[in-house]
Amino acid sequence: MRKRIFFMISFSVVTLLFLANCIGKKQKQNNQENVSSVLQDTVWLTVYEGTIPCADCAGIKTTLTLSWSKSDKVENTYILKEEYIDRDTVISLGKFNPERGFKDDNDATVIVLNYDKPASKQRYYVYFSNNTKVLHVLNPEKKLIESDLNYKLEQTK
Repeated sequence: MRKRIFFMISFSVVTLLFLANCIGKKQKQNNQENVSSVLQDTVWLTVYEGTIPCADCAGIKTTLTLSWSKSDKVENTYILKEEYIDRDTVISLGKFNPERGFKDDNDATVIVLNYDKPASKQRYYVYFSNNTKVLHVLNPEKKLIESDLNYKLEQTK
């Protein structure tokens, strides 16, 4: 009788361990599929850097990182780091939307930061089809800033 009870308990323990192992593998597989899905949705990161003029400081070292998505399931996001030379650093993040066309260049891309917020919180940049590695800062009316000063960021990644 003891052997029979011992056998039943042993069989139950082995069965539970087997089931737990199967569940663990399934959860691991699901986690890997979720990570894979997110990676498939993200196309690439683009980083632009430069120092733009500042009215009351030596300049603003600016880094704009854009995370592009190829899917409607994941939105495009940005991180904007603005380091005011000899002062503080401001980091902002949010969503961006690319818009096609600017002036005579139908293939130019306007980057609208915070497109989902009021216009007063939006920022605009453009790169032209003949040079996607230079991002021009636009004014609040989505127009190029006419100046001898440098209002451009250059792609680093």
